[in-house]
Amino acid sequence: MQNLEIFSPIWILALCAVLFAAFIRGLAGFGFALILAPILLLILNPAAVVVINLFLSLLSNIVVVIHSFARIDFKRILPMALSSLLGIPLGVWIISVVAASILKIFIGAVIVCFAVLVASGFRKTFAGERISSGIAGFFSGILSSSTSLGGPPVVLLMHGQNWSKEIIHPSLAGYFLFLGSCSLGALSLFGQVKAEAVVTAASLAPALLAGTGLGMIVFHRVNARFFRALSVAIVICAGLLGIISGLGLFP
Repeated sequence: MQNLEIFSPIWILALCAVLFAAFIRGLAGFGFALILAPILLLILNPAAVVVINLFLSLLSNIVVVIHSFARIDFKRILPMALSSLLGIPLGVWIISVVAASILKIFIGAVIVCFAVLVASGFRKTFAGERISSGIAGFFSGILSSSTSLGGPPVVLLMHGQNWSKEIIHPSLAGYFLFLGSCSLGALSLFGQVKAEAVVTAASLAPALLAGTGLGMIVFHRVNARFFRALSVAIVICAGLLGIISGLGLFP
């Protein structure tokens, strides 16, 4: 992992990336990991990016769970949580054997596809929610431990099944808290969590909190619909950035 000493140029760049991604999340309600991952991939290896992203996302989800624990629909997230445990080991294997350049392209492609589906208003309703939740959770587990982006499958499922807005946010936070903890645990068992990445994540945590808070403040003063559309565009650009980086087109 590249040197990320506090106040070094690379660390400052990472801090700005976290601040920006957190600001967009506070403003639009999503996009933190989707924006942060491709930017960090320009300066760090995929394994370090996954660990840092998971740690920072874990912190933000803890805050949400504490404030909205009563609104988490545990019964509905249980199937995806249990099946994610089957996908996590596969994701750990992927990050262990797949080349960094391929992972960068894969991460970028996942981000772009998800953002395009969100922008198009894609919704798919399934008759058997438990089975579809299990399938979504399985793929979410794979993506979480291999890319730190376990959200797309379950987010698309929740919207497709018309979960109420009141329970989507807290339920996602509860699910991601479980998923992130298990992913980090599995990565640790296989030696993918390095001390440098953990220290870096801790040093970037204040930017996460500051950016999220600032975004929530600005949210009440701007056209929310416009900035949500802008956020989707930023996520797409970030995903393309990851693909370009993986192709080696960056100097």
